[in-house]
Amino acid sequence: MKAAIKDIIRHCIFRPWRKGPVFYLTVWDAHRVDNLGKSILGYELKATDAGHLTGVLFTGEDFGCSPMCGIDSDEAIKSIMGFLTLRPSDTDTDYFADYTDAQEEYCAKYAEALGAEIEARFH
Repeated sequence: MKAAIKDIIRHCIFRPWRKGPVFYLTVWDAHRVDNLGKSILGYELKATDAGHLTGVLFTGEDFGCSPMCGIDSDEAIKSIMGFLTLRPSDTDTDYFADYTDAQEEYCAKYAEALGAEIEARFH
């Protein structure tokens, strides 16, 4: 069985520092709608450091885009990244229960600066 081709909507590159990790977000249309009428989007956030892939941090097809914004809009990207830059002080600790060691390390080291970069870009 062939893998489905992803209907890519956006590629975004985030550089919170002059030197340091670079983050790449890819967003695609999952071609589904939830029971509230939200379009479901897929996403993948990966990082590189000194040009070398350090890995995929998050991937999923479970983001419900607000019907108030386009699936390819800056607001949709800002919203996705809002979830991907959450830290333990931002929400209940249960939210992080299934995080891998790499995701926990990302959260501790990079989520705050990346979140600030998102806010600065999409204010």
